[in-house]
Amino acid sequence: MKRLGVVSHLIGGRKLIVKGSESMAFCNIKDLPRKGSAVLDKKVARIGKVSDIIGPTAQPYIVVKIFSDVPDSKIKSWIREKVYVK
Repeated sequence: MKRLGVVSHLIGGRKLIVKGSESMAFCNIKDLPRKGSAVLDKKVARIGKVSDIIGPTAQPYIVVKIFSDVPDSKIKSWIREKVYVK
């Protein structure tokens, strides 16, 4: 399990924007998470998958599409929390 970053905000109700961790700064493109990779919360529960990677290479942002079985009430609790990629 590798740290993906910190959830910055929620867009469109079912997508999260994650600010990439400092270890991603200027990393090799092969070290970035792949689209479709599972995203986990601090309790190692699967919350979604990597949908896209945007922004500058020095500080990428990751778009996470939240799984449909995740309750809406839980989504807002992830803002400003660390998330991980498997």
